[in-house]
Order: sequence, then C-alpha cells, then structure tokens
Amino acid sequence: MSTSLPFARFIQLIKAIEQLPIPSELYNRHRMQYDFILGQLCLNSSKGKNVTVADLLESSILGSQPTANKRLQELIGYGLVESKEGEDRRQRILTLTKEGYIYLEACSAVMSKVLNQQAAM
Repeated sequence: MSTSLPFARFIQLIKAIEQLPIPSELYNRHRMQYDFILGQLCLNSSKGKNVTVADLLESSILGSQPTANKRLQELIGYGLVESKEGEDRRQRILTLTKEGYIYLEACSAVMSKVLNQQAAM
C-alpha cells in the first residue's frame, strides 16, 4: 500500500499526535477539548486577535457552558492558559502563558518531524 494515499498520511498524523509531549495529568479523556482550546488561542494570537471566554463557550466541541468553563479552569490550573479582565469588566480575555507556548512549540516540533519523515518517503 502506498504511503502517499491521503488515508495513510492521516494515520501517520494520528500516530504523530499520539507521540506529542503530553503531561499525563493534563491529557486524559478530555484531550480533544483541551486541544481545541489551546489551538484556538494559538491560532487567534498568531493573527493578533483576542479570544474571550464567551468566544469559546459558543463552540459545540466543548459541550455545555459548565463543561467548557471547567476545561478552561483546568488549563488555567495547569499553567498553560491565563485569564485577564478585558476592557469591559464582564469580559475575560484568554491568552497562552509562556508554558503554554513552550508546550505548543514542543508539539509543533513533533508534528514537523513526522511530516518531514512523510515527505522523505
């Protein structure tokens, strides 16, 4: 079977994701929700946009509002995300911490390594 098939590349990416430097206490059965939150913060910060708690609560990936809030609080507790007061006191701005950026850089390095291996095949 050729590794150039889209499905084969997809499986290789899944294997790469499984190799990410994931702290076991952080990534348990809520991995997809954590990844979504961290991904949104990374994507929007690279565009210079702020992400509010309300922005994330709109996503169906995070489930109900109490569940989404719980996942945010867990990431804040792990030191990967911080919450600051916005211009409006009722608004909370979410940002990645230094540790959050370090974690995402480590994940990116693993993904790049796997993609480079795939390109060499």
